[in-house]
Amino acid sequence: MKKHFKKIVLLIAVVFVTAALASCGLFKSSGRPAGAPYIKGGVNFHLRGDRSLNLYQRSPHALVLCAYQLREVSAFNQMTEDRDGLARLMECGRFDSSVTYAKKLIVQPGQDMYEAMEKTDDSKYVALIAGFYNFQKRNAIKIITLPMKGVPLFRRPGGMDIKLYLTSQAIENFPRE
Repeated sequence: MKKHFKKIVLLIAVVFVTAALASCGLFKSSGRPAGAPYIKGGVNFHLRGDRSLNLYQRSPHALVLCAYQLREVSAFNQMTEDRDGLARLMECGRFDSSVTYAKKLIVQPGQDMYEAMEKTDDSKYVALIAGFYNFQKRNAIKIITLPMKGVPLFRRPGGMDIKLYLTSQAIENFPRE
């Protein structure tokens, strides 16, 4: 009887150790450091500044970004058409009723920055504008459509994790790791 009991205890121990080791491999790490801000169902940013971020006269500089949550993009797009509108967008304020949330972010050269925003109820888009020294609209503005979530008849825009790489003069998608 003692032999069988020892075998059963050993078998149970092996099963538990195997299950514990297997469970560690089942969950993929998000790569987000412990303590980094994250809001489930929110708009979560991972921004990486290149070492030559916002290059001006061969020196890297901090970069100011404005992140907007928008109901519609038409007013934002209209603001990008002239210098006064671009300057107003860089103020990171509510320039129109389509803006549901605005936030100023500052990224340093070589920095990995994590930021989280509550997703507002009616926002459908996230728009970013970066104040590069050599500003070129096609490289400094990014509009992201939030993914639809929920059951088919009741789908609504949901939150999203956004990973962006900020180079010397452009907002780019994060390189694959």
